[in-house]
Amino acid sequence: MVSNLPILSVIVPSFNQLAGLKRTADVFAGCSEVELIVVDGDSTDGSKGWLLENQRLFAKVISAPDRGVYDSMNKGLEIASGSWCWFVGTGDMPVDGAVDEVLATVKMDTESDLHAFNVRLLPPREPGVPEFYKPVWGESLKWRNTMHHQGVVYRKSSVKKLGYDIRFRVLADYHLNLKLYMESAKCICHNTLIAEVEAGGVSRNFNRRLYAEERMMKRNVFGLSALTIAQEFTTRGKYLWKKFAAFRSK
Repeated sequence: MVSNLPILSVIVPSFNQLAGLKRTADVFAGCSEVELIVVDGDSTDGSKGWLLENQRLFAKVISAPDRGVYDSMNKGLEIASGSWCWFVGTGDMPVDGAVDEVLATVKMDTESDLHAFNVRLLPPREPGVPEFYKPVWGESLKWRNTMHHQGVVYRKSSVKKLGYDIRFRVLADYHLNLKLYMESAKCICHNTLIAEVEAGGVSRNFNRRLYAEERMMKRNVFGLSALTIAQEFTTRGKYLWKKFAAFRSK
């Protein structure tokens, strides 16, 4: 019996980003074997009206107040019908052939928990931020976020049991990946570019609050250990390096 369920759920959290939402929706709408889900955080920029007028483009739409982007992503995960989930930001665009590449990859997979691909970060980029982000699934993940979220496609059953911890308003995606890694989740990294990501984003605001959240998040994952004690120093070093890179770029 042939299933009518989509293979891939593309989940787009959005809040007051109508222009970017239009661009992203235009690319994904109508893709075969893909359901497009938008979770709007009760926008006030016309997004709600546009979503209502263009319901035909989407499999599912939620528009309601939320507690941040990761709360929106959890809501999308709850209503997703696909066996795999790809979280994409408003304004982010798959490169030519990326959707077909992702579908072909996950269709053949009965064992992995996630697939990670390359992402290109569009200008203007912050000092010290590379143009291309290549995923690494290994011990280095404990020290820095080596998985760009828009480049990761998750098996829904693997990620749904954990979800995004909304206590971490900036790094819940990193937290999720660390939890999966510590549970020995199977990830396959591909040297294939699948998305171009717009500049900005809360995790690219390299302030003290970001690194304080990273320390708290890692204590949650690793507990009190030599690793978390070391992170107290390395995260502060990362903050100082970003400040130095920003100073040099002026």
